[in-house]
Amino acid sequence: MRVIDFHTHPWRPADLAPAASDFIRSISPAVRAHGDRLSDCRFAAALLREQGVDHAVLLPEHCPATSGNVRTDTVLRLAAESDGFFIPFASVDPCTDDDPPRLLDGYLRAGARGLKLYPSYQYFYPNEPRAYALYEVCAQHGVPVLLHTGSSVFPGTRLKYCDPIHLDDVAVDFPELAIVMAHGGRGFWYDACAFLATRHANVYIDVSGLVPERLPEHYPRLERLAPKLVFGSDWPAMPRTVADNVASLARLGLAPAVLRDILEGNARRLLRLPAPPGGDVKQPKGAA
Repeated sequence: MRVIDFHTHPWRPADLAPAASDFIRSISPAVRAHGDRLSDCRFAAALLREQGVDHAVLLPEHCPATSGNVRTDTVLRLAAESDGFFIPFASVDPCTDDDPPRLLDGYLRAGARGLKLYPSYQYFYPNEPRAYALYEVCAQHGVPVLLHTGSSVFPGTRLKYCDPIHLDDVAVDFPELAIVMAHGGRGFWYDACAFLATRHANVYIDVSGLVPERLPEHYPRLERLAPKLVFGSDWPAMPRTVADNVASLARLGLAPAVLRDILEGNARRLLRLPAPPGGDVKQPKGAA
């Protein structure tokens, strides 16, 4: 099966906070095996292709108060060097950047294909006016916004900011904006994320950071929810390989068409990627 990984990060240890870098080193078999060779985007792309990944979203991490400061300019450059494998997203900090909407607009015009926000690391509620100004830019460009929801081990994290209930306002006020909840409410809010994804046509769940074998436990109506699930790995910050996670998903007993949507189809629609040979990809809410 084709795989589109909706949630990967560049390995830039010098740009990460020490606690974040140390944590990733402690859990990542990729970092242990390959070290700083992962900083070479061509090497990283080849490694992920070997794991069965066709494309991967590459995320900056502009969180200077907590996890690190991997800037969008870096991600745009790395993606450009990957021969189309990595799909770059932008990240801006609505609390510290000068004129965040203008900055985001520039990133999107430069080739970013979406926005990643980290409410619990950047310290804002997703339904604040300063965040709404960013959603307006994303809606104008027709790109999705990916927001961290759920727990985190990094020092300085403030979990109150990533309660997914705040995204209900955003989904109502921006019905044509594709909203993806990263980590699916990990630790606290699985039910809330499932309800929001079922309730709103434009709300999706990225399953990065979740153990695939436990998805039926987190989301008891998994097959019904599948049209709103997007595969993501959080690579390289994961304790297994991407191929291991894909294989674990395949063993859940989902119908082949359902599994294809999770692994590829839903992400392809959100990212407006061309249909694969012989495929037919319809546009979801917020993806056109």
